[in-house]
Amino acid sequence: MADKFVLLLDFSSGIIEPLPLSTEALTDDRIVIAIDELKERVWLWQGSSTTLVERRAAQRKARSLVSAGYQLGPYRIGRDVTNIEIIDGEILDDPEIKGYYDQLIHTLSQKFNITEGVLGRFGGTPSPAPPPTKPAPQPAPVEKVTTPTPAVTEAAPAKPTTETVAPKPSRELQGLGIIRVGILISSILDFFPMCYVSVTKTDEGTRYSVEDPEGIICQVEVSQNSVHFLQRYDFRGRRNDILGLLRDRLAAADL
Repeated sequence: MADKFVLLLDFSSGIIEPLPLSTEALTDDRIVIAIDELKERVWLWQGSSTTLVERRAAQRKARSLVSAGYQLGPYRIGRDVTNIEIIDGEILDDPEIKGYYDQLIHTLSQKFNITEGVLGRFGGTPSPAPPPTKPAPQPAPVEKVTTPTPAVTEAAPAKPTTETVAPKPSRELQGLGIIRVGILISSILDFFPMCYVSVTKTDEGTRYSVEDPEGIICQVEVSQNSVHFLQRYDFRGRRNDILGLLRDRLAAADL
């Protein structure tokens, strides 16, 4: 049996970052894309406090990962995965959604060898999956008896007295990925003021490498309007500070 991989990706305002493999990642305030080669699924966890805009953006990104997979170091994860299932944290009491959630929890409960710090490599036989959740029986519908009402003659619509103007379509901002990278770089510069940024075109998109005299601080790749880190970086001990500032600025800019 060939090795199978499982990877969790945090999706925050278009920024994608690998997460440690744990059920604790599935919080109410987070959107997580789980690439699950064991069950050949991309699971999309949508926390109950996440916004509709974030969910739609994450769904577009998850669809782009189906079949194409995700590059993490030398590994291409999920290349043969063809299905995506959405797990909405607001309706976990729905039997179908609860079934998806239980399957994801089952995958994350397997014993993995951890590669690249966050990538679960599985080479054995997975433990049995939990039985599917059966929906509760529903009472038989009660037939309603309606009393016919007399027909009402519909009045002719009033003629408008003013000219109706169609609303202008909202402007769709292009190049969001580049804008997000700019905000990321500005956040890094707050803590590492002497940086050098290099840009490389790849088959997947555009890669940005942020370095200073001590070496690489982080590398990110932009594809379409999304930005993802090529690995989980510590930012030399300033990880929480930099990512917290980044999320605050993205939220303030509504990006």
